[in-house]
Amino acid sequence: MKKILSLVVLFALPGFGEWIQNYRVDLAIEKAGYVTVTEEIDVFFDVSRHGIYRKVPYSYRLPTGERYKLRISLQEVLADGKAVPVLRTREGGDLVLRIGDPDSLVQGQVTYTIRYRVARALRAYGEEVELYWNAIGTEWELPIADAQVNVTLPQGVAGEGVRAVGYQGRLGGRSPFELSWSEGKLTGKADGLAPGEGITLAVRFPKAYVSLPGPWQGFLWFLEDNAYAGIPILALLGMTVLWWFKGRDPKKGTIAPAFAPPKGIGPAEAGVLVDDRFDPRDLSAGLVGLATKGHLGIQEIWEGEGKEPDDFLLLRRQSREALTRFEEGLLEALFEGGVKERRLSELKYKFYEKLPGLGARVYMELTDKGYYVANPSRVRSLYLGLGVGGLLLGVLVGVLVRSVYLGAALAAGGATVALFSPIMPKKTGQGIKALREVLGLEEYIRRAEVGRIELAAAERHFEELLPYAMAFGLVEAWTQAFRGLVRKPPDWYQGRFPTFAPHRFGWRLAYLHRLARDSALAKPRSAKGGWGGGSGFGGFSGGGMGGGGGGSW
Repeated sequence: MKKILSLVVLFALPGFGEWIQNYRVDLAIEKAGYVTVTEEIDVFFDVSRHGIYRKVPYSYRLPTGERYKLRISLQEVLADGKAVPVLRTREGGDLVLRIGDPDSLVQGQVTYTIRYRVARALRAYGEEVELYWNAIGTEWELPIADAQVNVTLPQGVAGEGVRAVGYQGRLGGRSPFELSWSEGKLTGKADGLAPGEGITLAVRFPKAYVSLPGPWQGFLWFLEDNAYAGIPILALLGMTVLWWFKGRDPKKGTIAPAFAPPKGIGPAEAGVLVDDRFDPRDLSAGLVGLATKGHLGIQEIWEGEGKEPDDFLLLRRQSREALTRFEEGLLEALFEGGVKERRLSELKYKFYEKLPGLGARVYMELTDKGYYVANPSRVRSLYLGLGVGGLLLGVLVGVLVRSVYLGAALAAGGATVALFSPIMPKKTGQGIKALREVLGLEEYIRRAEVGRIELAAAERHFEELLPYAMAFGLVEAWTQAFRGLVRKPPDWYQGRFPTFAPHRFGWRLAYLHRLARDSALAKPRSAKGGWGGGSGFGGFSGGGMGGGGGGSW
């Protein structure tokens, strides 16, 4: 059948204005990883023409959506062994060569030689390298009487290490193109190719015989071919610039130890100023802060013989001490419904709903006092929302457009924006001054140099800074420093044992913090939210790289 079709094409050749008598393609695979392609095309012009044009595809879309471009370097173009004018253009992913003189015509047989060098034509698959190449493309408008393809492999490649398969016919065709091996070269021949028919080869051999581009070069090519790959880099640069002008705090300057709390700044507010975030430690500090101001009593509950209390009883007390907005909200949330006492464990599965509102009170108070340019929670949420939006857009684009890399680039850009969200809240000059005082207090508590404090003042000083020590995570250091100075518990705290040791009291407060954190964050299961191409191996005609086609002009 194949021979019959070839005869039909051969007898039909005179019916064309021009045809290709012989089309020879030599593919030389270099050790450096390049492929030099030499095409010798004997064209018979039955009518006068200027010459031929040749389209060589260089840009491809891989199944992952990635754009993959060959680097083609044109070496020479000859007509009957002599240099000939060539107009080079790029059209829709094709390198177009218009060969011939626009001021003269040719007729009869002309042999055109086109030689070009290609980078990225070889692709690695495990321990093998593959050349999947359309030796003769399926876009030729001229019939081809005889075709020959030669593939020269790098020196040293043995025949038993080579796997090769060939196809011929129209795009998608799988009619075999027979190849033979001899002295380091694959050779195949065909005759009678009609317009639109081509030849494709898939050749694999051990990759030890070639030097492929390294990962860095591959990455640079990937960026060059796929502009969207720069989205994460642009997002990083953009967010860095935005942070520099919109999120970066003024310099803190020198931090000097401070012996008293900053005026008007409670322990929870101090904790937020340090890291711009309301967290469980600030909540526990608020509890103890209410107690030191006389609004709350804390009593240990022992129901067994364990080493730690089973629970804590919170008692509502009356006091004239002024409260911050957060402390007012915390007191209302603890004793909701007008109750006078409540077990800490009773907050489980309920109190988590109060946390966003309590955090909002802290942020609002600090913003209203001029410590932040804008509400830090809202700023953080804005950038986090934009980042999550970018992530979702990336997933959506990846699915709908079927471009893994474009989707990943958008998602990575979104993730970059989201990662910047914690550092975008910006303090004012007044806020930095307050932070400096808070950090000075933190430094003093960390050093805990209390040896000069008079015994009479020790208890008051111990209690006054205790909530701040909790906010800074320095309870152990602070309570240890008062061993021997404070001999009785605060009047707002009732323990199991009559004797009192500050360091043991610190352990109790640490346990209180863990219980408070676990109770406040616990929520029922239903609650949501939280704190805060190759050939493979084979192929078909027209399925590789290269190829294209041509015609006369």
